[in-house]
Amino acid sequence: MDQIDTPLDADTHLIRHRVEQLQLDYVHAIDDGAIDSWPGFFTERCLYAIIARDNLERGQELGVMRFESRAMLVDRATATQHAAVFAPRTLCHVLSGTSIEAVDENGIRARTNVAIYQTTADGDTLLLVAATYRDLVVEADGALLFKEKRVIYDTLRLPDSVVNPL
Repeated sequence: MDQIDTPLDADTHLIRHRVEQLQLDYVHAIDDGAIDSWPGFFTERCLYAIIARDNLERGQELGVMRFESRAMLVDRATATQHAAVFAPRTLCHVLSGTSIEAVDENGIRARTNVAIYQTTADGDTLLLVAATYRDLVVEADGALLFKEKRVIYDTLRLPDSVVNPL
């Protein structure tokens, strides 16, 4: 793939549209509670990490969650649905438009801002996290998949334990 020269390029619009559709499908699956489908949005060898912005700015990719393969994501999804004990909650993702930062032989580098709200069983809705998705997206068999998804959160203190993927 070539480096993007202009944001008005027709190919750029198509790429952005496809990546935004991938993002929408991803967040709808999580918001609808289809956690078992979450690993299917990733390549076999992948990176999924939830990292505080201040850690990232210090060059430390320590985070709340870090998984390095689809198999690890499957384990997390299974544990979340069948083994973990936590109060019921629903999530609602609100996404910005996606910026395509680069397209090259490694894939598509994209950035999307996200606010994730959590509604608990008692009906209270709170902002869980404000974050940026920093993604590396690749095409496999005609479909786009996340090779890397870093959730870089700004929130200084998460109001609750992170149970579901973000």
